[in-house]
Parts: sequence; structure tokens; C-alpha cells
Amino acid sequence: MAPRAARLTLAAVAALFAAAVAAPAQAAALHADFNPRSITGPTIRQGADGADHTLMCPPEENVLGGGFTVSAPAGRTLDAKSSDLISSRPDADATGWIVAVRKSVKPTDGHARVAADLTVQIVCTEGEVSPGA
Repeated sequence: MAPRAARLTLAAVAALFAAAVAAPAQAAALHADFNPRSITGPTIRQGADGADHTLMCPPEENVLGGGFTVSAPAGRTLDAKSSDLISSRPDADATGWIVAVRKSVKPTDGHARVAADLTVQIVCTEGEVSPGA
């Protein structure tokens, strides 16, 4: 006896196609309201000192990414030597971003060489613990 070939009716093929097309649309609709939010922390005076500095997301949110900016106080300029990036990473539970960078401000008459100011920026989930969860 020969094996029976599987036959799909036109209605079965149409149903499979409809399900395949609807799945991504349903997944996208589930998280259509997902909007990441950018948060900029306060400027940390002389914060580019090589120590860890952390900026946290609001409660019940996770960090998607982060970065930093170094700057000089008013009337001063950054040293020409490049910054030493020691760490730029999420914290252990992905609710904040940790930055450690070393950068100096040029010494001037009456002012010693000091660490530059540091501002940490993060992008957090908005309204959910993690995107797609």
C-alpha cells in the first residue's frame, strides 16, 4: 500500500496564511505604545575623576542604554589629552547606567588641573519593565 499524500484544501492554506500574517501584526500591536525615554542626570562637578557614577531609571523601568558628556566649568577649557573611558555599562539589574571616565580641565593662572564635570545620560523603558515583555 502506497503512503497517502497529505492534501491541504484551499481553505486550510488560506487559514495558515492568515495566521502567519496576523502573528507579527498582533505582536506589534501588543507593544505599539512602547516609547523609550531619555533622561539626563545633573552635572557632577569634577565627576570625570575615574570613579563610578550611576544614573538610575524611574521605578519599574529598565535601562536600554547610556552615555556621558564631559565639560569644563565656566571660564575654563578641557585639557587637550583625550578622555580615559574606564566603564560605561548597565548596573547588575539593568535599572541604571554606570559611567567611570577620567578627563581633566586645563590648568590656568590661579587654577590647578582638576577633573572635568560629568553628565550621565540614559535611555529607559517607559511604562514597562522591559520592551517586549
